[in-house]
Amino acid sequence: MIMFELAIELLFTLYTSLGFGTKEYKIETKMEKLSKEYPEILHYYQQNQRIFETDDTVGGLVLSLNLKSEVEKKNFVSVIHQRFIDTV
Repeated sequence: MIMFELAIELLFTLYTSLGFGTKEYKIETKMEKLSKEYPEILHYYQQNQRIFETDDTVGGLVLSLNLKSEVEKKNFVSVIHQRFIDTV
């Protein structure tokens, strides 16, 4: 039983140490998927990556975004345009 627990813990540690499962990885993945439909969004993300990953408001918006919903995607892109229009 102890060996099984150690193996699970080792796999989990490896998974998180490689960056998978982290908030930053999830945000980056969603932004890359969204950029296939809205290429300008990737530019905003790359220019403001620190804000996306540290600001709870922006990061929360990305993490809660449902990529299957067209309405949510359009609303999200609109919010990002408004937020970063001055920085581009």
